[in-house]
Amino acid sequence: MSDAGLRRLTLPSDEFPAFPEVAIDVPAGWEPLQWAGAVLGARHLVATNGFNPNVLVTIERWPGTISHEDALTVLRQRITQGGGKERVAESAEEPELMHYVESTQRDPRLGGLEVRSKMVVLHRGPLTEIVTAVGTSTAAQSAHVGKDIAAIVRGLRVELTA
Repeated sequence: MSDAGLRRLTLPSDEFPAFPEVAIDVPAGWEPLQWAGAVLGARHLVATNGFNPNVLVTIERWPGTISHEDALTVLRQRITQGGGKERVAESAEEPELMHYVESTQRDPRLGGLEVRSKMVVLHRGPLTEIVTAVGTSTAAQSAHVGKDIAAIVRGLRVELTA
């Protein structure tokens, strides 16, 4: 194939900006976790029935400008599609908009799950980035590590790279 007439698209560029920097702070007893689709993750060292409480961070890119309300609607749809029920919801204006939601879900093998989610909405030129931290534990584990998971999720930091 000839190079004539080809245009190279690159990351980063005006059309495809660099991903934001993301960070979470984890207490003692947590270790890094690699998970498909996640850009960052951590899990508690102690498992129950083979399940480690964990926090996963994802970045999604949507074309155009997605409203904060629509982004929150998508988060809520994901909770209900997973059989979840929302318990707590908070939103705040920071340099970007943030939504925090706590929900309960059921897993056939593990039973009740406690899920904590923080979503940060960034409008960046031709796209909207949705950075989401999701912390999951069983209901029984939540009694011991629920406060840690909430602190990790709430502490999600997002910074734009140059």
